[in-house]
Amino acid sequence: MENKDFAVDKTKKILKISLAVLLAAVIVCGVFFAGFFTHKLTRPAAVNSYEWALNVIDENYCGERREGKIQINLDDYTKEEISLKALAATLDDYSAYYTAAEYAEVLKDNSGEKSGVGVTTNFIKDRGAYVVGVSGNSPAFKAGVQVGDVFTAGKAAGGERVEFKTSADFSGFVSARATGEKFTLFTEDGSYELSKEEYAASYAAMFTSKAEYGFCYGGEENYYYRLTDKMGFLPEDAAYIKLSQFYGNAANEVGYLISKFNAENKTTLILDLRNNGGGYVSVMQNMAGYFLSGGNHSREAMIAEYKNGSKDVFGWRNYSAEAAVKDGTEVYVLANSGTASASEALIGVLVSYGVLKYENIIISDYTENYLNWAGANAKTGRTYGKGIMQSTFKNPQTGEAFKLTTARILWPNGKCIHGAGLSEADGCRTAPADWTATANDEELRFVVENYLG
Repeated sequence: MENKDFAVDKTKKILKISLAVLLAAVIVCGVFFAGFFTHKLTRPAAVNSYEWALNVIDENYCGERREGKIQINLDDYTKEEISLKALAATLDDYSAYYTAAEYAEVLKDNSGEKSGVGVTTNFIKDRGAYVVGVSGNSPAFKAGVQVGDVFTAGKAAGGERVEFKTSADFSGFVSARATGEKFTLFTEDGSYELSKEEYAASYAAMFTSKAEYGFCYGGEENYYYRLTDKMGFLPEDAAYIKLSQFYGNAANEVGYLISKFNAENKTTLILDLRNNGGGYVSVMQNMAGYFLSGGNHSREAMIAEYKNGSKDVFGWRNYSAEAAVKDGTEVYVLANSGTASASEALIGVLVSYGVLKYENIIISDYTENYLNWAGANAKTGRTYGKGIMQSTFKNPQTGEAFKLTTARILWPNGKCIHGAGLSEADGCRTAPADWTATANDEELRFVVENYLG
């Protein structure tokens, strides 16, 4: 009996000691986390955001201007001294910081939900705002604004006419208009009645020698078809597809156009990627499938190499052979110094699998007229040369986000075009171009007359 009582007493003693140790540990942890969270909560919110951003950069960024861990004591900063946009500016040209509101707007815009007039312009001194792009389905598109138009002045309803002497004059006038407010933009030889509106952007259109196909979201049908002689110079067996970006519904739009291409038994396809700065990798993957599903190809579309040496392989979407460009179709691509990122990646997929020949990549060679306007850093006779990928990291606590360069991009054949782009050195050919976009597209006519069959 004595031995039993002794064992019970010993067990009780051990239990009391264990509970005391556990309680002490809980108290210590509680004090630590209370101090930690008190420290976090009592610091300015901007300081905590900055700390989050630094951690994201240190773990993921692989760009050109930052090496090693960033050593900063954030407690030495006040809210006013901290700028995440300034931090982004210390990285490469592709990294960016977005507030929660800005990031929500970016996601909305990239999904195809746009707001505004829908034009892209270059400002030419002593002339005005030269239109180099019109967003499909936008107010400008519906009003009939054309590439090559030059906006010289604007007038709000009941207001004074404003002459556009600088780029800021034009952008300021348009920015000052409320959504739905009617206003007039005057050109060198006419005018347009416009208003800023919410609209669903379309990204692709196809022309044959006799017809035009495109998309008009929001109407009774999500596409349009009309007879036109706008590109009557195209060969009977050819179709021309203009693709402006890799966002929104772009891949589905191209798929619809490919179905029309096949239905009309076309055998030559001209894909225009001029001024297409890219977009989402996922859209590029889907797009690549229309060109590859008709053949016997491996499934790699792109390879990403990360900071830690790991790699991701991005595949392409497989479609039925009936929905794909037929094997043996002669494919041509138009490109220029604004052809970048996902556009160059798509070119890489097509080249890697033999769908596109280097000699069928036609690149804009700008005249002195454009080069003198663009300045010393203008690129001509080559694509942009963006062979890196960005990823966006969202702060779950605040909704803000940081877009960072996170990987180097390789084509399926192992080629990386970053910093070099594509040019005649790769076997591409060039076409003379007076500007990045012109009303009659003399560059396209040159390609048809000199390089097609």
